[in-house]
Amino acid sequence: MHPAARPFYLLWDHAHIWALLLSHALTDMGVPFRPVRGARIAAGLLRDEPPAALLVPGGFSRKKMESLGSAGVRAVREYMAGGGNYLGFCGGAGFAVTDAYGLGLCPWVRRGFANRLRHFASGHIRVQTKQSPLVPEGLAGEAPVPVWWPARFAPAGPEADGVEALAVYGAPCADFMMADIRVGDLPQRTLRQWETRYGVSLDPSFLEGKPCIVAGRFGRGTYVLSHAHLETPGSGRANAWLRRLLQGFSKEPDAAPEAVVVSEWDLDGAPVRFTNRLFADCAARMDEVVGLGLEHGLLFRRTPWLFGWKPGTPGFAVSNLYALFRQASALSPTDEALVYWRSIAPHFHRMMCEFHKGLTGYFLAERLANTLARFDPDAVPEEGLAVERRNLFGPPPGVGGLGGELVRVLDRLLWLQLA
Repeated sequence: MHPAARPFYLLWDHAHIWALLLSHALTDMGVPFRPVRGARIAAGLLRDEPPAALLVPGGFSRKKMESLGSAGVRAVREYMAGGGNYLGFCGGAGFAVTDAYGLGLCPWVRRGFANRLRHFASGHIRVQTKQSPLVPEGLAGEAPVPVWWPARFAPAGPEADGVEALAVYGAPCADFMMADIRVGDLPQRTLRQWETRYGVSLDPSFLEGKPCIVAGRFGRGTYVLSHAHLETPGSGRANAWLRRLLQGFSKEPDAAPEAVVVSEWDLDGAPVRFTNRLFADCAARMDEVVGLGLEHGLLFRRTPWLFGWKPGTPGFAVSNLYALFRQASALSPTDEALVYWRSIAPHFHRMMCEFHKGLTGYFLAERLANTLARFDPDAVPEEGLAVERRNLFGPPPGVGGLGGELVRVLDRLLWLQLA
């Protein structure tokens, strides 16, 4: 990006691993950005210092809405009406639609899944793209893009005609998974047999032809909403699309974006720069319990930055917490971060010791339940496991409980390290 370009703002609140993923991509591309919180937006930041675009990573709309408050929602809408730009991914895309926890920038709504298993779709999927200034020429026609458990868009009302589908879902790629089963390279015959014999559909064709990336206007502003995570490391075609959008929003000349590939985000290979003794002990406990989950097949290595997991296991909550730990370890602490850490470290360490003990017990109980399920399904009651999960991570989507308290501290620490 041109050094004189206005920075992009990355909405930090309640994005966690997705904020880190997007910040990694922006840093790797040399794109100037600032992490911002909802309170600053509510106080007039978008009006006083307008960015090239507001970037909203994944996460949960209800929590994002709470962080913005009514003043923040008005501020975003006023910024867009006056000619601003909004780029949202996955949960950040859903945050822009029109529903109880949406900004109302896009007249479409979220469509749920009648079959809950269908929500657990992830991996690369081919999309059919439309010719548009918002789509790089090199991606015209078809391109593989990554999705991580996307929701769906649904047109609603006569105003929906102003929304343009830049890409619709096509066929899955070889790495595409439904829950923990890689279906992208399974024969269609096998998927049909499973549905006939067991009444379970793992065929991802339910997505085909449905909008994946959409765009539209709100006032004089432009929004692009993508269920595809274009910021995913190593996904060259998707990364090129992200670069093209950023160039368009910043009015920077096209610089052959098809050559752009975001480097891998290797959590385990990152150097340790935050060397505080208590923090190191907490991080080691996190590593240990993750290792236990891997050893017993409850977790598996999906990418260098994300675990896969056995259904029923709170795998995403664990992966999210692990990423926050690793990234906080890899960043040099600022003075503000050190002051905050010293104020919270003893309490955080006590919570981490309790969490480590609880998650260790839960993982081992889950492993035992899996082993005994074929012989005595009630040997380890699911009700007891559900109570343990809830204590550790709260109700779905799993950002509460004791683990949620740890996430809040790490999120604040990372904010101070980055901002």
